[in-house]
Parts: sequence; structure tokens; C-alpha cells
Amino acid sequence: MDSHVQLRGIRSLKFTLLAGLTLLTTDALFAQSAGQSDLDALKTRMDQMQKQYEQRIDKMDQERKQDKEQISKMESEMKVLESKAASGSSILNTRVLTDAEGKGTEAKGPMLDQSFLKSLTRNFSFTVYARAGFQTNGSGGGGNFNFEVPDGSPGRFRLGNENDFYMELSWNQFHILGDSPDLADVSFRATTVLTNSITKRLFNTTLNDQAKDFDFGVEEAFVEMKNVFKNAPEITFWGGQRFYDRYTVDPNDWHWLDTGGFGVGAYNIKVGPGDLWIAWLGSEQDNLGLFTNPNQINAVGNLFKQTIDIRYKDIDVGFGKLAFILLGNYVKGAEVTPNGGQAVTPTNGFSGLFNPSNPTAFNGTATIIDRTSDAYGIGGGAIWQYNFGNNSFVQLGVLAGWGATNFANDTQSDIQFSVPFSAATADVNTFLIKGRSAATNVHETAPSVFNVNDNPIQRQKTYLVMEEFQWNPTNCFSMDFWSYWLGTDNGFRTWGFNTQKDQVIPAPETSNLFGVGIRPVYWIFDNLAIQGQAGYNYVSNVRGYSDTAALGRSGSFGIFTIAPTIKPRGGYSTRPEIRLFATYAIWSNSLKGTTTPVGEGGNTSTNGSVPPYNHSNQGWLFGTQMEIWF
Repeated sequence: MDSHVQLRGIRSLKFTLLAGLTLLTTDALFAQSAGQSDLDALKTRMDQMQKQYEQRIDKMDQERKQDKEQISKMESEMKVLESKAASGSSILNTRVLTDAEGKGTEAKGPMLDQSFLKSLTRNFSFTVYARAGFQTNGSGGGGNFNFEVPDGSPGRFRLGNENDFYMELSWNQFHILGDSPDLADVSFRATTVLTNSITKRLFNTTLNDQAKDFDFGVEEAFVEMKNVFKNAPEITFWGGQRFYDRYTVDPNDWHWLDTGGFGVGAYNIKVGPGDLWIAWLGSEQDNLGLFTNPNQINAVGNLFKQTIDIRYKDIDVGFGKLAFILLGNYVKGAEVTPNGGQAVTPTNGFSGLFNPSNPTAFNGTATIIDRTSDAYGIGGGAIWQYNFGNNSFVQLGVLAGWGATNFANDTQSDIQFSVPFSAATADVNTFLIKGRSAATNVHETAPSVFNVNDNPIQRQKTYLVMEEFQWNPTNCFSMDFWSYWLGTDNGFRTWGFNTQKDQVIPAPETSNLFGVGIRPVYWIFDNLAIQGQAGYNYVSNVRGYSDTAALGRSGSFGIFTIAPTIKPRGGYSTRPEIRLFATYAIWSNSLKGTTTPVGEGGNTSTNGSVPPYNHSNQGWLFGTQMEIWF
């Protein structure tokens, strides 16, 4: 009985399990049927992705194949070049030059064909700087002068105050040997200059000073070579004549650091946090007086200024970059007067030879033979600049030089003749006025000849502190603000006649010049702006300018300009500019006769004319100006 009951319970359980399994199987079948369409869609997407991957793999294989073919081709070309180089072929016979599209071209002879000429055109640029216009004074007459402070002014306030025509034309040829990384990267630059301060209708190049309309010269002709060292391709060597890393206050027309000339050098030499620049330069004024006084050829050629220029630049100080300048100069001593000496008329009131019994009884002229010993100089300083938005910058410079070092090789350093000879003349005047004991550098060799053995260059000093802030905050407003102090010591005192004191006096050796200026520009429309200028100078101890009231005195100078200008919008330096202007200048009575110079001597032109404001303390200029660079 018991076993029968158990069997029936097990059988009942089996039926229950069978029924449950049946229900589960039925549910699964229904679920599979319901999701079949989703599974089919997923499978289709997977097939599409697989095809895309296969296509990408095929493309990559094809690109790898092309790369291998290109590498193989380049290796073949390298073998050809190596073979030609081993056989001594000329570089023009190899595939190193490029055509107009930048592709290499094979040639069996020198590549002076059309492709070569196109290569030159592709790597060629032509740059220009030019300014031109005319000025008229407040009376309607000619404005052949600038308003400027006397005694070594570092330029001039330019806007509405430039009486000259000036143009630089520069030709630049790059990648002369080709642009292969295995070759030296060679470039050449030549700059010609045309200039004149007299407005005329036609140009005439006659060398006669009375007939010529403009001066023509070469300011630059130099070669640069990069990629000389493969492990330091940025190091650049140069040789020739050039503007060398000039620092400029543009609205004051002043190159305050300008040692350019003839020479050789190298730059972009990476040393620590900065770049080293080294140059050996000769004064570009070595032929001063060659055409105006042929007798000076021998003497001027001997008195030659050399400069060693070392700069450590682009030192990142976190807020801008710093540069250090070190200059050394040497001037070989020579006899700086023409053969047989230079005849001069001593200072007014003492026009003759020394007479111990009557120091004021002179007649005739004195002949001076001037000899100067060797001169040396050293100087340097630091320059800091911070560049910020839209080509704006702040720049500060501090320089000091002693002896023959004055941070320039141009006419500002006129060491060739005028400085030594001016000192010699001053020594002779001292001899004539005060007697032998007062002029130890002078002695008489004949009744009418004085020998001077002096070296004013060695005693010269130059100090400079400058600042410039050029700001372009918006597309419709920009400005330039600058200031400076320039202190100089000529190394000698000059004698002259002061008209205000009505007597002969010695001018001081030293002078200080302080200046400040601002030039804002505001655009009324996209290409029409109003710009202005305000500037101020103070000069102490005016040296030279005999026969004026300024000799030995101090004074102030101010200038103001308004100029409607056609000029592209975008910043202070956008060009071209076409301007109309009105300029007003005013100066101290002590500076009368010195602020409108048109010729050597400061107050008369080469034909003897006198500026209209020579006896006034204020004046006007009106006119037009064009300025462009590209």
C-alpha cells in the first residue's frame, strides 16, 4: 500500500514538470519569432561595417605601396646626385634648382633656361619705401626746411615736417642654390636710395651740385647663408653692406642704434636662453668728401671707423624679451686736413695770426694742419621689448658709449673730417684769443701755419635713454608715444660769436637733449583718418651755431600738426598714407636762427638764402605728403 501511494505522487510530479517545460518551450518559440526581424537588421549592419573596414584596409595598403614607390624613387635620385657629386659636376648640372611650381628639374648643362628663370621669379621679392610731397611756409613761399631743435637733434618730428624726397628700392632673391635641405640656403639683397630735399619737376643726375636734382646711392648689397651647419641650420652668415639690426623711433625719424655699414657677421647662434649676434663692420662714410674735395681722398681713407658689434638677443624674461649690446670701436689716427693744411678764418673778431703785443690785431686767415692719434671706444647697454595684441609693443633702451663709440656709423658719427677739424679750429682760436699757454695742443711751424696734435674723438661720450609705446587697441584708433634723453660730450669746446651777448664766447663741451612726442590716428571711415602730432624738445648748451643767439645757451621747442589722411584702417603702421597737413612750431627766443636749418651751419642754405623764420620764434608749414612701404 505504501509503495503504491509513492508511485502515484512521483507520476503526478512528472506530469507537472512536463507541463512546465512545455509552457517554457512555447514561450521561447514565441519570443524568438517576435525578435527575428531585429536580428536580421543587426546582421545587415554588421555586414556593411565589415565591407567598410575592408575598403579602408585596401586603401591603406594602396597608400603604403605608393609610399614605398616614392621612397624607392627618392633613393634612386639620391644615388644619381651622389654619382654626379663624386664626378665633380657643377651644382647647376644637378637636380637642386626648382621650377615655377617648386619641383626639381633635371638638366645636363647649366640651367639657364626658362624653368630656371621662373625659379628666380618664384623666389624673388621687391620691396619699397618712399615718401614725397611739398611744403610751403606761412607766407606762401617755399618750405625747404624742417622745424627741428639744434645741436645734434636725433631726427625730427616727422608728420607734416619732412622737406625731402626719399626712396629705397630693395631687390631680394631667396634660395639661390635651391631649397634642398642638403644645400646652403643662400639669399641676396640690394637696396638703392634716391633722395633730395629740393622740390623740382624733373630729375637730373649731373654731379655738379648746382645742377643735380637728387642723390643716388647704394645702401645695401649683401649675401646671407643659412643651413651651413646641418646640426644648426638656423645660424646665418652674412657679408657685404647692409642696414644692420637697426632700432628706430619711426615718428621721430631716428635710428638710435645703427651700426650698419660694410662688414661680415653671423647671427641666430643659440647660446643658452638667447641668440648670439656677432659682426665686424666698417664705417660706411669712409669716402666722405671724395667728390666734394678730391684733396681729402688720402686723409679721409685713413681715418676709418671699425666696429665690433656683439648682441645677445631674444632672452625671454617672462614679460617680454631682453637684449644686451656690447660695442667696441677703433679709429686709426691720420692727418685729417688736405695736403698742405686747411685755410680757415678764425672766429669773428680774431681773424688773423697771433700777435703777442696786440692780441686783437689780426688780419688774413690761419692755415691749420690737423693730426689726430688713434682713438678707441667701448659702450653698450640693454633693450627690452614687450609685444602684445594687434602689433602693439612697448620698448625701453639704455645705452652708454665712450670714445669712438656712439652707436652709429652714419653721418651722426661724422668722425672723418668735421669733428677733428672743428676741434683743431677751436684749439687754434684758443691759441689766438688767449695765447700759447692756453692751447697746449697747438704750435706754430711757420708765420701762418698752425700744427694741431689732438684727439677729440677719444674724449667723446654719448648717453641715451629712450622709450616707445605703439598701441593699436581697435581698428579705428592707434597711437605712438615716445620720449628720450640724449646726452653728448664733443670732447672739445668751440668758440663762436653770440649775437645776443654781442661777444665771442666758448660753447660748452656737453649738451643734453630731452624729447617727448605723441602721434594719434583716428579713422572716420574705413580709409579716411585724422592724425595729429604734438612734440616737445629741451636742449641745453647749444654748441656751434656761431652768429646766432643760441650759442652756449639753452632753449625749448614745440611742434603741433593736424593731418587729414587717406589710410587703410587697422593700425598705426598701415600704409600707404596720403596726407594734407598744417604744422605750427614755436621755440624760445634763445633758439632763434637755429630751428629751421636748410644747409650746413644751420641757418642758411647752400645758395645763401635765409629761411623765412630765421629771425622769429614761431612759424607754419602747409603741404602734402605721401608715404608707402611694401
